[in-house]
Amino acid sequence: MAQVSIVEQRGSHVLIQRRGRLAVVERRNGEVYPVGSEEREGYPDTPEGMAQAVGHDGWGDPETVRADFEEMAEQGEELAQRAR
Repeated sequence: MAQVSIVEQRGSHVLIQRRGRLAVVERRNGEVYPVGSEEREGYPDTPEGMAQAVGHDGWGDPETVRADFEEMAEQGEELAQRAR
């Protein structure tokens, strides 16, 4: 399995990279969860767990995934501001 590295984290959303492709997972309660899918199974908060959460088809091109990450992070921050 190729190495997974964290590119950026904002709030609970984590932008990760593997083989030049990006994906976003959500970190909560010591586990990571896939985003953008119906599956909400938690995985270990490890590089391997992140790769499992994304699966084979969840990796995308950097430009598109980074834009999605920015939108998710912004929405999360807005939600946090309203909750205060």
